[in-house]
Amino acid sequence: MRSVTKPVLAGVAFGLFLAALRGHWDDLSRKHESNPFHRDGQSVRDVAGDGHFLAEHDSTGWETKLFSYEKKADATRAKESKDALFHDVDVDVSVDDDATQIDFITGNTGVAVDENSAFFADLENPLQITYPDPFKRFTGCDPEPAMAGLRPRKLDLIAKPDDRNWPKNCEGHAELCAILRKTAINREVLAAVANSGAPGIFEFIDGIVSLGIENFVIIALDDALHDKLKNRKGVASYRVKNDAQGSHKVSAQKFGIVKQFVDRGCSVLLTDTDVAYLRNPFPFLYRDSDVESMSDGWDASSAFGFFETVDDASLGRSLNSGRKHALSFRVAALNSGMWLVMATQASSRLMTTMAHRMATEQNLWDQAGYNLELWFASRDDVRVSGATVRVLHPLCFVNSKVMFRFIRHAPNLRKEKHTPIAMHSNYHTDKAFKMKRVYAYYNGDKSNGVTGIEELAKGCVVGCDSNLKTVARLEKDAKANVNDAIVGSKKWTEGSGGVWGGKQSSQKAGGTDSPQHCAPVEPLNGSGRSAKYEPHRVGRKGIFCEKLETQTESLSEDFFFLASAVCAKLNKLNPNSAELILVTVDGHCARSVTAFTSLLEHGIRRLGLSEKTLVVTNAFAVKKLARDFGVAATVVVTGRDTDADKDATDASKDNTDASKGIPRTSPLRTSITLLKWYVATFMLSDGYDLLVTDPTTVLLKDPSGFFFKDADVQTLSSGWDDTTSYGYDHVVDDPAMDWSRYCHGGRVVASDVAFVRFAATAESVTFASLLARRLRWFLGEEKLVSGEMDSGGNGTTVGSATKPHSMANLDPADASSKKNLTEKQFEQLAFNELLYLPSQGGYVAPGVVKRTLNYLCFANSKTVFRFLRKDGKLKDRKEHTPVAVSFSFHPNEAVARGSSLRRFYVKAEQQALSGWSDGEGRGDQKGENQAKQAFGASCAGDSEQLRDAKKAEPHEEDAHQLGRHFRVHRDWSWGGVTPFAFNANGELKTPWGGGTWGFIESKETEKGEKGATFYAAAIWARFVGATHVLNFEPSEFDEPNFIFVSERCADGDMVVGRVVQ
Repeated sequence: MRSVTKPVLAGVAFGLFLAALRGHWDDLSRKHESNPFHRDGQSVRDVAGDGHFLAEHDSTGWETKLFSYEKKADATRAKESKDALFHDVDVDVSVDDDATQIDFITGNTGVAVDENSAFFADLENPLQITYPDPFKRFTGCDPEPAMAGLRPRKLDLIAKPDDRNWPKNCEGHAELCAILRKTAINREVLAAVANSGAPGIFEFIDGIVSLGIENFVIIALDDALHDKLKNRKGVASYRVKNDAQGSHKVSAQKFGIVKQFVDRGCSVLLTDTDVAYLRNPFPFLYRDSDVESMSDGWDASSAFGFFETVDDASLGRSLNSGRKHALSFRVAALNSGMWLVMATQASSRLMTTMAHRMATEQNLWDQAGYNLELWFASRDDVRVSGATVRVLHPLCFVNSKVMFRFIRHAPNLRKEKHTPIAMHSNYHTDKAFKMKRVYAYYNGDKSNGVTGIEELAKGCVVGCDSNLKTVARLEKDAKANVNDAIVGSKKWTEGSGGVWGGKQSSQKAGGTDSPQHCAPVEPLNGSGRSAKYEPHRVGRKGIFCEKLETQTESLSEDFFFLASAVCAKLNKLNPNSAELILVTVDGHCARSVTAFTSLLEHGIRRLGLSEKTLVVTNAFAVKKLARDFGVAATVVVTGRDTDADKDATDASKDNTDASKGIPRTSPLRTSITLLKWYVATFMLSDGYDLLVTDPTTVLLKDPSGFFFKDADVQTLSSGWDDTTSYGYDHVVDDPAMDWSRYCHGGRVVASDVAFVRFAATAESVTFASLLARRLRWFLGEEKLVSGEMDSGGNGTTVGSATKPHSMANLDPADASSKKNLTEKQFEQLAFNELLYLPSQGGYVAPGVVKRTLNYLCFANSKTVFRFLRKDGKLKDRKEHTPVAVSFSFHPNEAVARGSSLRRFYVKAEQQALSGWSDGEGRGDQKGENQAKQAFGASCAGDSEQLRDAKKAEPHEEDAHQLGRHFRVHRDWSWGGVTPFAFNANGELKTPWGGGTWGFIESKETEKGEKGATFYAAAIWARFVGATHVLNFEPSEFDEPNFIFVSERCADGDMVVGRVVQ
């Protein structure tokens, strides 16, 4: 009886707690409904009786802060054109403001993989994710329920919901705890950090108080402000001792201060004082992420993030090459003017890191710093907090660019249909004036006759037009900088330091045999990064397979047989391995089988990894091959049209092969890539950490000792230096915004799905299962390529069919918004969307804590062949040998290049890499792997013609298409650098001095022959004593001869250039 009583009592107490919480929210909603800020036709407080909002403070905090030229705006500025474009927004907004609440206490239970049968029921359902675009269809500000099958990461709350001892950790913080007990509602406060010099501080306070927001705290940085607030009703004041002066110094203080609140178990909605509040924000928060923040974005792509293709033309002329393999994640900065910091362990880590950085990095801008910490992964000895991110609704929590350039021009977003929650006046210099216009429009007294949209138009000239452009449109003519400058960048400061332990190590070199070489290291003590997350492990090893029999009703027959086969094979592996290895092999693709044979012989067997490797394939011949090299664990699922008995003579000897039980019509028989991610889900669910790798990967060392233990997912990057692999603060230029034209944001080259290490956590299981389900949706019931099963997961792109796919968050009007993708390309895209895109509306990110592996230790083939083998120091294999190399950038030459790589690093053949070009299409120029496709001119192939080449003459320019082209397009870039020009008479203009250029005689022309023919799309150029061969091709917009790829004949260095408009 006693064992029953405790759960019952606990349940009753928990129910009462939820009822009380719901009552509190209902009370907040009623206050929100009745507050005068929200009701149409009433001013908030007509203090002076003259119909002006908060007129008592105008003389001290508002008009005096306007720029002099803006004070004259009403009388002197021309009205905006009546022909201004309107934004067409589909609006579906309920008049009722009662918000649908997502209770953070009950809504974030995570995924109990070993017990949740609903999880397995979802596992088999195809998943189509359509990311919401509120700029196209606006459905109101109420929190939306999560899309079917999506679950947020469990929040590690500092104060458990049922813990009555709150606030927490009050020793030494008695004053703060007393304020929180009196002020906090639902363990949350709205807080602003300010001193008495903050412009409009009292108008800001009055606005908050008028909304009936009772859990409001001013963090006062001086006695003057604190004393004035002591007896002021509706606001609490928490005095923090410091000597901060100026906006930057004040901002620098807030992270350490917010940490005080968070560590007491109190969530903080942190706000700047230049935010105009129109409604109570608390009913419109989700509370499913560690951080919810406003965005500086102005459309779906900038606010929520998007992926763009990085085109490195030096990697091959064929579109089937790896030249467009790399995707970069782009997103506008999170706006530090308003963000919810949940009282979680991850938030506390984030505040610790940012407080340390602001105290030690003199030139760090607080907003840039916390964006870099939230968007990007851990790397080397830099450990990020792992905080999950949700972007607040950009039409509800509004920046001033959206307010004055979008909402103002959208008839369907007029105040009769929509009132935003708040606006941050961040994009405009006349902050106070813009806030007054917003208050006047949404809360103006109808009796004064000025309540229409003209209130927002008043005095609005700069940054007020309706011609908002997407990032793609703003950067259309800046590809030389945005694309070409980055494809050849080589900033190896962090990466090369990380090879030998990063900042933690005193030994910056020591060679491949050094114990510190590529070894994981802990961050320095006192760096603000020492604390790491506690992973949400799924349970002990074997727990899933033990309980599999209880899931028979949750799993269909085919998925049950697959799971059973995986469990049977797991019994053949070493359970004490640090992680297992999953390799997926298409047995009907010769390239895949050849690559796998090399991986078995030179990687798995040589490194002693046979007892930790599980192979998934669609052919019994691959199983036999694996067994010959000592790999005993292989799961075989043949294609729909394969007769298993004819495929191998020993098919009937092993009843644990999944093919025996999976129906011919099962989707599991349609794709080897799909099969990979379902098997990965089962292995992770059984408690095993897992390395998922393609057979084309070259393993030079056992990777186990080189992984960290502070992330759910560790990935090999598709980047090639610090900037591309680890991310940076990228700036987009929007000239229409004048003073605030430079929009900051994050940019990083995405991760490579060909090499991923998962920890066996609830989030990893969710991640793998979502990827499997998304692939299931993408494939449908049709096969993308002819043959048994698609080989997209193994680097085979030639001949692969494609399907059109709409890219996440991109405007359909942009040409890049819809792409035809192969299965391999979709896998790469979907993987990175799950990894990088934040929660937004009904989309809930899986919330994995991520780490990017060192790009020199876990390298991609571009890093090796374009940079590493030419580096003065690291090209020496005794100085540096990578742990593993992925060949996603060279899919058609992966086998041959992989063989050369092994010969260089394992067999010490010094010249094994020297014959290869940077990109595909030319093969090994020594003759071992000659490619069949024509690439155009080259230094090696046209050396004789180049030796006697003369600069272009006028009559040659007249006759040649490139000569005529240069007359129209004189201005070019060279690796993003300008000016660069092909002038008349073969004269070359470069940033490094003058030079010459000319045409290259075709190989078919006999030496001395009259009427010699030239390459149609190639020239030579000579400057600074070096000769280069330039091959021209169309741009991404199909403009002929708008891009060139230059090969430097001395060392094969490649550079991309293009026409500069």
